[in-house]
Amino acid sequence: MTSELSVLDNELIQQPAGQRQGRPPVSVRRVASRRDARQFISMPWRLYGDDPHWRPTLRRVMHAKMNAKHNPLHQEVQIENFVAYRGDNPVGRISASIDSAYVQRYGDCAFFGFFESEDDEAVAGALLRTAEQWAVRRGITKMVGPFSYTSREEVGLLISGYDKAPAVMQPYNPRYYPELVEAAGYRKKFDTASFRWHVDGNPQVQQRLLKRADAVMRDQGVSVRSVRMGDYADELEMLRGLYNDSFAHHPENVPLSREVFSGMAAEMRPLIDPNIVRIVESAGTPVGFLLMLPDVNEVTGRSGRLTPALLARLAVRCHGRIRGIDTAVVVLIGAVQTQFGAGIGRILAGEIVRTITGSGYSSVATTWVHEDNVWSNSLTSQMKTDPEKVHRVYQKAL
Repeated sequence: MTSELSVLDNELIQQPAGQRQGRPPVSVRRVASRRDARQFISMPWRLYGDDPHWRPTLRRVMHAKMNAKHNPLHQEVQIENFVAYRGDNPVGRISASIDSAYVQRYGDCAFFGFFESEDDEAVAGALLRTAEQWAVRRGITKMVGPFSYTSREEVGLLISGYDKAPAVMQPYNPRYYPELVEAAGYRKKFDTASFRWHVDGNPQVQQRLLKRADAVMRDQGVSVRSVRMGDYADELEMLRGLYNDSFAHHPENVPLSREVFSGMAAEMRPLIDPNIVRIVESAGTPVGFLLMLPDVNEVTGRSGRLTPALLARLAVRCHGRIRGIDTAVVVLIGAVQTQFGAGIGRILAGEIVRTITGSGYSSVATTWVHEDNVWSNSLTSQMKTDPEKVHRVYQKAL
């Protein structure tokens, strides 16, 4: 049995359908106050309990993402956040967003994201219908997700690889989430894979990749350098240009504006280890890049706060490394289109190997690789390992 939802932005949205006898109905409310925002941000702590693999996003990071005054993304993307309640108790959350640049490139659709729910179809259904009707009122005919605000941030529901903690920027969720989303009428749009390589794994493969990378650099006359933190603003704009060029035709991608990329970079700067950000240059011109970050999930704990111990780790470094972090995470990697087929991918594969053999890290993890991204899948195949995690993005016609 279903019932229609009232989707007036400032009203309480009731979902009486599917309730067990004697239980309060599920209601969904737009985040409109600081208290509402705290409820939204605190939701994972209510749901994940003692799950040993869950790693929360820092609360301050979530506050910044939601704040239109501090996050320039809100100037380019329509965003709304909602919290579900059973009686007075928060039981779930969801965001709804419309990225005009994505719509212009890929067609009429909105995103749901930051999805969290009790193991209850009434809660998940109410949240998803609220996001859907928010989108319909804005002329949208298809919902895609989870994209936590945009396709350039955390993407997908975990469907495989629940036995290991996620690296930074890898989404994590309970096993029952895909069933809840599918019960609401969503079906697969695409899958993504995340990989991990260890310093003591496949030494023969590593040596072959290094030799191939060195051969390409020698034959092509290219070089590799670290990021120059003293020229951070200029380096940042250079990386944005490389990203937009190299990802111009990759699935689900849209160009990053200067303002949004600057906001992302400001969030990343305290974590950057210059030794694991690599720029490939040909005749002094940047043509490829590898942006990796230390996996801060290994040291942040579960409080979601910048503790004195964590601040001390960030402040006191050894050759750029944060004490206690053994994994470098590939956040972005690419080569400009004019260099496709010139072997830049082989050079970058070699730089990944150098990172886990020469910079003090014992492993490298990736964020997510789209199943249709031919270039990135070719790169990961060179490392001769299976995916560690698989995430799925869903879609539904409205």
